Amino acid sequence: MVRSLPENMPWRLLYCGRSRASMPFLGELAGDERVTVVAEDENGRPDLDALTVPEDAAVYCCGPQGLMAAVEECFPAARLERFAPRTDTDGNHAFELELRCSGRVLTVPAGSSVLAAVRAELPDTPYSCAQGFCGTCQQRVLEGEVEHQDELLTDTERADSMLICVSRARSGRIVLDL
Repeated sequence: MVRSLPENMPWRLLYCGRSRASMPFLGELAGDERVTVVAEDENGRPDLDALTVPEDAAVYCCGPQGLMAAVEECFPAARLERFAPRTDTDGNHAFELELRCSGRVLTVPAGSSVLAAVRAELPDTPYSCAQGFCGTCQQRVLEGEVEHQDELLTDTERADSMLICVSRARSGRIVLDL
């Protein structure tokens, strides 16, 4: 959105995330005085009540439901982008997950995510939106057929990677380069 604004259009961005490492586009936005970065692991959650927004300003927000609700309460006229993962499948089958680099073999239970299983073993595994939109949790797939549930990856990327927050194994086993 920032790239598409006319040069003379005034704007400000409050960019929030769990950690700087999990925030895409941070390098492109760093150094711009119109951007305020709030990384939860460094600064806690953003103080929306402290924001001053001109009455005629447009407020756009996308993010997790808690943030969306808080922005909607503070700025009732805000334009909110509500995202939800695809639901082409019900996720009702367990499958085996091998983390090749670490030598671990896990079971991803029915109704749970690959991300949850991986973070139980490797807690520093990066993620952000947990809904298949940001790409932070993208991992290389070495073996197995993926049931893609994201809205981000291209067909070429889907050939050898997956977003582990929403996608699952189509059959009984998948091997990741982790």
